[in-house]
Amino acid sequence: MTLSSRDVGKLGEIATLFEVSGYPKPGNVHRTQNFDDMYYEDFLISSVCIGEHIENVVYKAQKYSPYFLNKINMGKDILGCVESANKLTNTNTNLGTSMLIIPIAATYATLTQEDSLNKIANTMDLLLRNTGEDDAIALIKAIILSKAGGMEGKTTQYDANNKNTINDIIENKVNMYKLLEISSKYDKISYELTNQLPVITTIGTPTFLKTINEYSINDTTLQTYLTILSKTPDTLITRKYGEEIAQTISDKATTILEDTEVASKKRLDSLNEFDKYLRSKKYNPGTTADFTAASIFMGLLYKYSESGI
Repeated sequence: MTLSSRDVGKLGEIATLFEVSGYPKPGNVHRTQNFDDMYYEDFLISSVCIGEHIENVVYKAQKYSPYFLNKINMGKDILGCVESANKLTNTNTNLGTSMLIIPIAATYATLTQEDSLNKIANTMDLLLRNTGEDDAIALIKAIILSKAGGMEGKTTQYDANNKNTINDIIENKVNMYKLLEISSKYDKISYELTNQLPVITTIGTPTFLKTINEYSINDTTLQTYLTILSKTPDTLITRKYGEEIAQTISDKATTILEDTEVASKKRLDSLNEFDKYLRSKKYNPGTTADFTAASIFMGLLYKYSESGI
């Protein structure tokens, strides 16, 4: 691999900036639409905050791989992303994105010159299994600080809302992988991390790499977002409104992909209409946005690993 820790940090910032700037990204904050309690500028701040922690986790991964993987402490940098953004925005703008991008960055840093980027998914599994209780505790703290939506009543084991959870993690020696494995039953980001990145590696990143060769970054971002949403009902929608509504939203994304061309006026009109529909119902495919940012990040790693920045 040819990219330095600073280079990887830059690509992480760029990926999150591309994602939030995607216009008109249906149901989410973008450059011309805010939420009542969350603004486009909050996400710009978040992108700056995430960069330094990507750089930090890459440095640690390079230092401690391959013999001391437990010292990488990815959880600390996931929490750091949330803490840094929270101090400046006082809102949850990057928990899901950080949970995906920080492990990808750490894993990338452990690959040798001879390794293919296709090994990231498999190698990440090894890194996550070598996390410790400190990582799990940091992740719980990040979830609490971010006030993640729709989590109430999802689990009775190591629930972030239970004041005894951190003590239970220490007593039972639960690492971050185990924590994610438990939550993977109802959370697609956790499932993604404990099942070798099926959405990012088979849907998101391939769509990004295919589309970027022909279209603008904005159109590529929207195509990546829509494709992920069409094939993966959004976790945040599912938790808040149920599986049927989440599937309906995915079906609408599929229809847009099938009936319109990338960068066409018909596509733009359909996206605007879809955006209005989602906002009128307060349906926010936030997890899809996280997957999109992580897919773009992985795509940028592919794009620049050989040539450098």
